[in-house]
Amino acid sequence: MDEQTALVALTLVEGMGPARIRRLEKHFGSAAAAWAQRARWRSVQGFSESIVARALAVTDADVERQLRGMERLGVRLVTDGDPEYPAQLLHLPNPPRALFVRGRLPQGRGSCVAIVGTRRPSPTGESVAYTLARDLAAVGLVVVSGLARGIDRAAHEGALAGQGITIAVLGCGVDVAYPPEHAELLEAIAERGAVVSEYPLGTEPRRAYFPVRNRIVAGMSQGVVIVECGHRSGALYTANVALELGREVMAVPGDVTRWQSDGPNSLIRQGATLVRHAADVLLALGWTAPPATARAQAAAAAEAEPARDEDAAARVQRYLAANGPASVDELAVALRLAVPDVAAAVTWMELLGKVRRVTGGRFAACR
Repeated sequence: MDEQTALVALTLVEGMGPARIRRLEKHFGSAAAAWAQRARWRSVQGFSESIVARALAVTDADVERQLRGMERLGVRLVTDGDPEYPAQLLHLPNPPRALFVRGRLPQGRGSCVAIVGTRRPSPTGESVAYTLARDLAAVGLVVVSGLARGIDRAAHEGALAGQGITIAVLGCGVDVAYPPEHAELLEAIAERGAVVSEYPLGTEPRRAYFPVRNRIVAGMSQGVVIVECGHRSGALYTANVALELGREVMAVPGDVTRWQSDGPNSLIRQGATLVRHAADVLLALGWTAPPATARAQAAAAAEAEPARDEDAAARVQRYLAANGPASVDELAVALRLAVPDVAAAVTWMELLGKVRRVTGGRFAACR
């Protein structure tokens, strides 16, 4: 059995986290040697009779079934030694030994920012998460979230609308749509970004798996934005992991009379960066020059002529100077530009002080 197959086999043993896998590899010299000698795991510190019994119960047929399923869905096992493995994760105290990946990881094509929050957001919270994700994805950032209901879903959908890359980190197998109504969204993310999990195919979600998932969300990201959540939300756990890693923690302020504002408002009181829109996130992350937008990146990857974003910015600025304030959607219609290109243009122009936000989500040219 080769190393890759042995690692897949090890993930099929319930309770086999990255620390245990590394301990076995160190003790036996390799994953393949550890799997071949699993009856001897009793001699390794931290391995009880029960986990040895669970390992011995995994058959060659189980491993083969997992490999066939991975091949059918185009799922790869990306280990911590692979170039595709997200380097930021290596800063975690106990980074994943391997990830099941469906789709394509960015591989340096853009910094990652996590957008997370409650499963029960207000309409305003959902709208803010969607717009933030759309605008950040449009200027080339990779949006990471957990595919949960509410804020996570809005973030993924916004990133897709921005023609950008989004990564969903799951607390179940990458073939399991959870919640079930996100099945279509899961497929769209796998097509345009990546779906990632530490768990093998077929793993159903469990409460204990979500903190494990959240540490990956934080670990992959240069910064974490909390949009709405209560004071005991898993989103705050994600923020705490980011804080421990020295990553930027950001929060969208909310109405003090609503429970969804408790988490972000508390974080802001403790020193988190206050976020109103995408330009605030870019400033917090230290972005001072616009990269190619997601649309231009895709064109370049296809060896096509990239979009000329400076032209879009100039056209937007001329229109605003001549016609007064307008929203992103209004600008897209008037100038016959794609919404993501307009979103990218106004985000950078705002950052550079060339446009400003006015009431109603509109932008005005600065004098």
